[in-house]
Amino acid sequence: MTAPRIGAGTALRVGAAVALAVVAGLAALLAADVRAWPVALDRGDAAFAVAPRGAAWTPSTDLGGLSGSVLGVDDDLPLRRGLMLYQRTVGQHKSSENQLGVEGLRAQTERALAVPAGAADPRVASQARTLLGVLAFGAAARGGAGVSQTDAAISDFTDAVTVDPSNTAAKYDLELLLRLTAARGLRSSSGPTNGFGRTGSHGAAGGAPGSGY
Repeated sequence: MTAPRIGAGTALRVGAAVALAVVAGLAALLAADVRAWPVALDRGDAAFAVAPRGAAWTPSTDLGGLSGSVLGVDDDLPLRRGLMLYQRTVGQHKSSENQLGVEGLRAQTERALAVPAGAADPRVASQARTLLGVLAFGAAARGGAGVSQTDAAISDFTDAVTVDPSNTAAKYDLELLLRLTAARGLRSSSGPTNGFGRTGSHGAAGGAPGSGY
């Protein structure tokens, strides 16, 4: 008995139907992953407000990082992780007498914040740069290379305002720091800033919402 033959047209239609089913399945998985991101970010932010060390912002996804790329979370996640380290650094400054450990954590935090400080999103870049400025001024206030750290803080705050003029926290911090340095004679002869942040690019700025001295 001869098996029935499948014509070329039928094979093409079957192949197209299978391909469409695969695409539809992938689209459904991607849609579910996309919906998971806002939930994960909101939950992470809520956890961060209560217990910063336990916060996590990345959802479980079926298609890996594809949905994150679609939503453009590449700037938001590094900033949130930098904020987590920033909170640890500030807490250790207040409670630890281990100066070496404090400075090590500060350096780690600065490296983490350097990523969002160069972000394409002005809001993200400005927020990160202001946090860097606060860390630098905190180091100067503790006697760590006073003039260079003060100049770094001024540069960070200046770039934060340049990149996002609506960053009122950075404006406040910059004005306050300029007044303090003028009163104490801490300004170096080179001036407040050369217009380049510590990421090496002009206008890469950052800031901490509501963070001042």
